[in-house]
Amino acid sequence: MFAAPNLYPSQNQEYRTIVRIGCLLLVFVILAPGSHGEQGLTSLPQESETADFFGVAQAMKMFYGNYDVKKHASATRLPKNKTSLPGPGEEQMTVRVLFNSFLGDPGAQTFVLLTYAVPSDDEAYYCHACAPVIGMAVFSQTGGKWTMDASNRAVTFAGQFGKPPKGIELVKIGPSHTAAKIVDVGQGNGEKTSVLDVLVPWNQTVNLGLQRVIADDDKGACDLTGLPCYENHRTVSFVRYDDGEYFDIELKLSGTDLPLDDSGPQNRSRKVSGLEVFRFDNGTYKGVSKEGDRTYFDETVAKRKNSN
Repeated sequence: MFAAPNLYPSQNQEYRTIVRIGCLLLVFVILAPGSHGEQGLTSLPQESETADFFGVAQAMKMFYGNYDVKKHASATRLPKNKTSLPGPGEEQMTVRVLFNSFLGDPGAQTFVLLTYAVPSDDEAYYCHACAPVIGMAVFSQTGGKWTMDASNRAVTFAGQFGKPPKGIELVKIGPSHTAAKIVDVGQGNGEKTSVLDVLVPWNQTVNLGLQRVIADDDKGACDLTGLPCYENHRTVSFVRYDDGEYFDIELKLSGTDLPLDDSGPQNRSRKVSGLEVFRFDNGTYKGVSKEGDRTYFDETVAKRKNSN
């Protein structure tokens, strides 16, 4: 990354935010199911050829139609995210397993698979904004057969420098519904930002149900004489609402942040707090209430969206 120019504090804040947004722009590319055409989706349902054993190799072959057991990879055509978004199927991609887990009891199990795809020449795929394409598929076992119930080869982009994110876990989003939770941590220009992605199986595909910045700090760039030091985070909670089939997602904000404008001291951080509630609606989570403060990052992103 390049060093920040010697600007007044308010200008410096705007510059640093622009750089941060530029580096993390990929995490705000919302990929609607099927937005990459047929290359992003898989025909459903599909059954496994054998019921004796089921694992990564069988799942990858069902998901992508091929799997090289020596290379531990599949091949497909998907969009490549670098500095711009190419057309569907433009890049030959190599796909590898990112996460997998069995759920349920023997004889009636579910198998969850997350993958990441990079260009075939992945050794050269290296830059701050080079993020792999994240795919997901859900398989179920019925009567000794495995069926792929939901899949999307291009749910979102996540990671940096050509490497996938590491913070992945399965979470309950309803009494009988499970989603994949990804916390994608990006660093650059002395700042660190964490983005929450919730991948939700829905109607035979997998949607990016929610994407939200949940942590932000400038510990590597602030100093006592100029740039204010700040650190904020949002606690993620899955809360049952009435007798709903899906849980709400609550994000509780706390910590400190940059000043929003020039009306106050520019070399001091401000305390922030707040609560956002998102409710499941037709495959994705939508905001239903918000109280408290907005972060400088939120404000800047909102302004950029409104100007487009």
